[in-house]
Amino acid sequence: MSVSHITGSSGIVESGASIEGPKCYCDLKAKSTIAFTKENFGRRFWGCVKFKDGGHCNYFAWRDPKMCSYGRRVITKLRAMHSQSRGEQCTWESIEREPRHETEIIIAMTEQHREEIVNMSKQHCIEIEKLNVQNRANIDAMIVQHRLEIDVERRVSDVKISGYRAALSVCLFLIFGIFAAHIFSTGLCTPLKLMLAA
Repeated sequence: MSVSHITGSSGIVESGASIEGPKCYCDLKAKSTIAFTKENFGRRFWGCVKFKDGGHCNYFAWRDPKMCSYGRRVITKLRAMHSQSRGEQCTWESIEREPRHETEIIIAMTEQHREEIVNMSKQHCIEIEKLNVQNRANIDAMIVQHRLEIDVERRVSDVKISGYRAALSVCLFLIFGIFAAHIFSTGLCTPLKLMLAA
């Protein structure tokens, strides 16, 4: 079975056919090649095996007879139809691959978003727990501080009450002393003395 490969710009296809051909000027077996030029589309010819490597002997001989214009048109049209069908097949394959590729992307993005949501949920739970602990500690500290303030206010109140009582006692003692001194100084206590003497 022959293996063909198309060249980029020469418009020919080299065929590695096993059919014995003539020898070129290099005394080597010539290679069968297919031309795809406009005038000789699909026509085979013999050429030097060193054509691609350089240093060839410019050997050239047609292998096939010249094709009529109608045959050339038919072959050109068939090749165009074949290329078009292959292009359409590639297009349909690409169209079929696109939804699959988009579905795979959507699935991957969904999984990624699900993982991000789970991680965010865990992070929010941890932050809420930290806030709860911090708020609990703040509330406990506020309660302790409030109790200390109440205790200090109670002590201050006790001190003030004790001072008021002491001041009141001193005032009563002074009033009583003044009253007693007034009584003795005015002689109002004479009847009392007589009663005590009797």
